[in-house]
Amino acid sequence: MRKFVIGKVNIEGYHNYPNAPEEVNFLSYNHRHTFEITVSFLVEDLNREIEIFLLRKDFTKWIFERYGNEKDSTTCQFKNRSCEMIANEIINFYKYNECKPSIVEVWEENTGGSKIEL
Repeated sequence: MRKFVIGKVNIEGYHNYPNAPEEVNFLSYNHRHTFEITVSFLVEDLNREIEIFLLRKDFTKWIFERYGNEKDSTTCQFKNRSCEMIANEIINFYKYNECKPSIVEVWEENTGGSKIEL
């Protein structure tokens, strides 16, 4: 059996897809999404090995330090990063209590996105 502690945050952000196919060319321009980002950590202990409130607080701080928008402190600017790229950066760089996440999901409006597992 594998056990996980999961933290989820919703972040308003912007990104673009410079080489978007013609049918969705509007994606090549900077556009807004509500990014739903979930980080999952493999745990052994069934009693708060990782505290969810503290995990979410730490992760929110980390993501705004990395992608925060200088013009608006309530949004993030992901530039030309896809959901897959954002998830990959999170899984490679983010740590909580010296642990790396085991699974990271990045969704756009909870309708489509990416999932990366270690």
